[in-house]
Amino acid sequence: MTRSAHLRAGLGLLAIGILLSGFDCAGSEGSKADWSGLPVGVRNAADSILSVVMRETRLAPRRSRGEVNPIYLHCHRVAARFEMHWQSDSLGVSGPFAILDRELPRMGWRLDEQSRADGPDGMVYSFKRGKLLCVVEGRWDGGDPTDSTVVIDATKSVLVDVASSKPCPEGEVKD
Repeated sequence: MTRSAHLRAGLGLLAIGILLSGFDCAGSEGSKADWSGLPVGVRNAADSILSVVMRETRLAPRRSRGEVNPIYLHCHRVAARFEMHWQSDSLGVSGPFAILDRELPRMGWRLDEQSRADGPDGMVYSFKRGKLLCVVEGRWDGGDPTDSTVVIDATKSVLVDVASSKPCPEGEVKD
């Protein structure tokens, strides 16, 4: 093999390596956000839920650290979060919600019927499993029912937060 052939082969391998590491980094940011420091059970539960939702919707959720909606816990509680956005005409309004509502009970989660809050622009509800809490929050443009000329944005989103459901520490309770 000539020197230029070796150089081309080496550059080709380098380019493949850069591309693969670039894809890994891009995927890492969205799908492998830092959930370190969260309890192992929280991380594992969130990963399991995320996996099911990704498989069923073929969407690429964005992982991050979140905080449980304050209507569920009255103290600061960091959560493993993932978020998805889609157009209602591509998956329907209930797409990921229907999947979560079907799959979480199959995974041993129990819907907290008392936790549901609905409105024209979104909803929020929760599931519990042992000492874990999973909060599902949906957001969309409900429009103005009094204005027939308004164009409604078809974008929907869902936030899923998984956290410990242990009681708030003494002195850490928020109003």
